[in-house]
Amino acid sequence: MLEIIFEDEYDTAAFLHLAEHLDSRHHMSIQQGKDRLLIEAKESEEGLEPIVRPLLIHFFLECKENERMRSILENTYLFKDPEEQHQILSIAHSIMNGDLDDIPGIHQEPSREALLKKELETISLQQGIFSIGSFMTFRLSEYDRRLKNYVEVSIEEYKMEQEYQNFIQSLRDYVMSREPKLEKVHVVHQDRLVIWEFRYASERDQKQYIDRQFVREHPMYIDSQLIAPLVSIAPQKIDLFTNDTGHSMVQTIQNIFQERVEVFPAHSFQEQNVQFVHDHLEQKSEKLS
Repeated sequence: MLEIIFEDEYDTAAFLHLAEHLDSRHHMSIQQGKDRLLIEAKESEEGLEPIVRPLLIHFFLECKENERMRSILENTYLFKDPEEQHQILSIAHSIMNGDLDDIPGIHQEPSREALLKKELETISLQQGIFSIGSFMTFRLSEYDRRLKNYVEVSIEEYKMEQEYQNFIQSLRDYVMSREPKLEKVHVVHQDRLVIWEFRYASERDQKQYIDRQFVREHPMYIDSQLIAPLVSIAPQKIDLFTNDTGHSMVQTIQNIFQERVEVFPAHSFQEQNVQFVHDHLEQKSEKLS
């Protein structure tokens, strides 16, 4: 008989819930206490270990992993705010699930399951007493290092996202405070995204539309060929022609200008609808003379 001691009654109930949904549950009998379970093999030649070991791995991954990462966030990196914790852990889960695979510094091998399995295989699970708390404290240093790695990288991603959102908000505020220099512009996605009104404009003409002071204040972030002129022009309407709505720059334009942007398929663009910058400047010059 194996006695498993849990840290609290909630963990006991969670483990029991997982056990009840096992295909092999009929190979063992379970007696429940407040913070412990007594498990005995029945009708099984292999004993408890082949049943209990994968069950414990599942329990640690499903019921304790988030708790341990939250503890790392609070105690090591001092993130106390529940909403911040939620956002960082959400990023961590995306990384662990393989949804974010382009982030440097991530170690995925051996898997978390393999790390847990390796430690559990050093312990007899046929009989005796198995303490969840003691096992987590003294036997999971390598697994904990893996979780800490996920948390560290997730914090960096979170900070970068916060910085990006603050940057986008500053551009929104700037655009809202500006008088439009052009009512409407066309952004066309070919090899790259191009403001079509500038396609035949000289560099001198283009510079007339760019707020150079604002660009100097945001040197690390402003794309001088696209975002700088768009934000400086602050158009009331942007017709954006693309077949790749997931492109990062397309999304950035939409995030900055929001309802001012209307997206169309690339093939629907018609150049005859564009008033080019040099034509616009000539008209302004004629009005002034």
